[in-house]
Amino acid sequence: MLCATTAAIGLSAGCLADGTSQPADDDGDNTDDNGSPTDDSEADPDALGDAIEDLPDGLADGRTLPYHSPDSSEPDITVLRDADRATDWLDDRGSLRNADAVAAFIDQTDFETSILVSLSDEAPTPCYEVILESIAIDTGEGGDDSSAGENETSGSDDEDEELVLEATVNETAEDQACAQSITTVGQLVRVTFESVPLTTVSATLVGHDGSTYGATMGSDSGSASASTTVESE
Repeated sequence: MLCATTAAIGLSAGCLADGTSQPADDDGDNTDDNGSPTDDSEADPDALGDAIEDLPDGLADGRTLPYHSPDSSEPDITVLRDADRATDWLDDRGSLRNADAVAAFIDQTDFETSILVSLSDEAPTPCYEVILESIAIDTGEGGDDSSAGENETSGSDDEDEELVLEATVNETAEDQACAQSITTVGQLVRVTFESVPLTTVSATLVGHDGSTYGATMGSDSGSASASTTVESE
């Protein structure tokens, strides 16, 4: 039975971190009420994207940024592990409506401790988006589900762990008229690890029509090609 540390993600308006922060003291001392230093990155007003809440153990931070393109496309899952690869990925998608924001999101990524995962698929109208449903670290076979107070790692190896993402393409304006226009909707997910990034990423994307696109990628592969499965309900 797989052992996983899982966090269900709600990316609706009420489930996202609001990005607000308490006003800083006049003396500029970045400490909390107990005098401990605070992490400026958690309250960075310039940080792009939406914060992922309730991260599993092993992850230090997570943010998502949606993107849209007027072009049609096949479902795609791509892992970006360095700045050059991410820049090439963006250059190949010059028609993104928010290309500047995506470029800035990439620039804010520290690839020493972080990776980017792009999840995208075709939608019948622009009134769809990719929703990240869950994020987990799967620790492999032969153990119970990790939980608070059970952090023993003697029987596990980072090489056996993998990052697991699940996402769906959902309509965002069901009660509004939206012109039929084939488009590509995507979500760029930044995952920051507490140490070095895991070498294996597994992701599943359920399309607007119920079809499922899945891939598992190692550190030596950037996109989901050979390991892709497509299933229709």
